[in-house]
Amino acid sequence: MAESMRTRALKVSFGKNEAVRGVDMDIEPRSVTAIIGPSGCGKTTFLRALNRMHDHTPAARVSGSVFLGEEDIYANGINPVELRTRVGMVFQRPNPFPTMSIRGNITFAPKRHGLARGRELDELVERVLRQAALWDEVKDRLDHSATSLSGGQQQRLCIARALAVRPGVLLMDEPASALDPTATQKIEELIYELKKEYTIVIVTHNMQQAARVSDYTAFFYIGDLVEFGETDAVFTNPREEQTEAYITGRFG
Repeated sequence: MAESMRTRALKVSFGKNEAVRGVDMDIEPRSVTAIIGPSGCGKTTFLRALNRMHDHTPAARVSGSVFLGEEDIYANGINPVELRTRVGMVFQRPNPFPTMSIRGNITFAPKRHGLARGRELDELVERVLRQAALWDEVKDRLDHSATSLSGGQQQRLCIARALAVRPGVLLMDEPASALDPTATQKIEELIYELKKEYTIVIVTHNMQQAARVSDYTAFFYIGDLVEFGETDAVFTNPREEQTEAYITGRFG
């Protein structure tokens, strides 16, 4: 079930470097929110804060609040592992488990969390592969190595793997940047379909991609959220001069 998210005064620092500064953002359920901005502006840092990925970085310090529904994910007693079943992540480069089959990649987490067993697992594999528009391409080789797939297929497998634990939110960090144009188009079509059931936040350097796939766009610059609003408005009538300068290619 798609869930809303919101951040309040969210800050992320690495030592003395403040990478994200006081961000307030409301992320609507069943929508795609694109995060744009030049390299090093805090896009991925912000994204990783949405499911506590910075917990694994000793130098990282996070303050402020991130709400999933009405629950602050940084509150005491929140289990980060369980949180990541509700807020999944797809990374820039496909990262299937190399020693596992296509089927094994998908069933690993559901088995670990006790979400499915027996025939339920077979049904789950088919369901998420269909959601990821991959079933017809791999249904006859589910026990083959995941690394036997093409790059685009591997990325869709990673999306299917994230969906297997039934998240409400799916985070995507430049999911098509390492792919060819045909594979990129498939990922974009998939995002459009998935937003009917999930809340999606995508980091992208490709402004045309942001305009094509997103409902809302957030423009970051040097750690600050400069502008956030409906994508059409941000791209055609930005409120901030900095946003217009970036979108029109005057910097970045």
